[in-house]
Amino acid sequence: MVNTRSTKYNEETTTMDDDKKTVRRQERRRQEDREEAERREEKRRQEDERRRQEDREEAERRRQEDERRRQEDRDEAERRHQEICESQQVINTRLNAFSGRIDGVEQQIDQRIKKKSREKLEDTRRQVQKEILEKINRLEHQLHRTSIADSGDYSTSPGIPLQNSTYMHAERSVHKILKPPTYDGQSSWSMYRRQFEAAAKANGWTSQEMATSLVISLRGQALEILQSIPEEQQNDYDRIIGALEVRYGHKYLRQVYQSQIKSRQQRSNESLQEYEADIERLIHLAYPQAPKNFSNKLASRLLLMA
Repeated sequence: MVNTRSTKYNEETTTMDDDKKTVRRQERRRQEDREEAERREEKRRQEDERRRQEDREEAERRRQEDERRRQEDRDEAERRHQEICESQQVINTRLNAFSGRIDGVEQQIDQRIKKKSREKLEDTRRQVQKEILEKINRLEHQLHRTSIADSGDYSTSPGIPLQNSTYMHAERSVHKILKPPTYDGQSSWSMYRRQFEAAAKANGWTSQEMATSLVISLRGQALEILQSIPEEQQNDYDRIIGALEVRYGHKYLRQVYQSQIKSRQQRSNESLQEYEADIERLIHLAYPQAPKNFSNKLASRLLLMA
């Protein structure tokens, strides 16, 4: 009976010991789990801290890199600005020098044009004075010969009327002292017509005599104009003048002269004086009614372009 209770007690004691051991093992395992969880949490926290530190360092590195790039951009912009300023100073210096050279050239051209204008005016004045003196001398000579003819004895043989012999010869010899130049169509028709009619007026020619003398004075291509005039009208001065005006008159050739002005360039072997004279001639032919200041401005502009 006793043994049975003792055995049962021992079994119960053993069972209790096993339960305590089991509890202790479970408690130890839970402690180990808590410690393992704490270690994992600590490790995760440290890993997160390390990553945050790396992120901060990366952000700082990027910030420094951006700052370095911005500084380089500012330095580059400053360098370019300095280069632009220096280039602008060089350009301004060259422009000032070039403007000075232009002003100097313009002054030289103005002085040259003024000098040429003065020389031309002086030449024109001398030429006009010479022509006036020549005309005065011719008129005085004609007046003198006319006075002699009016006061002298023109009868060379008895019975011949005075007006029908020597007087008529003397009168015609007094007037017919000028021979007009020839015309071939190469020179200015208006200038030649002035010369011809001045000679005709000085000679006292009639209209028929003017027509005859004009026909005799024609040469080359100008002479061919007679082919368009009937023979019975070749003693009509106005008819011949009209045909020549159509062929060589300035009012029919103004567009041609204007075109020549636009295309006229100074030749390699042509002096400035020759070029200026020809330009003025073309301007006079193209714009005969233009005021003097217009002709002078146009001639000056063409000379500057040349």
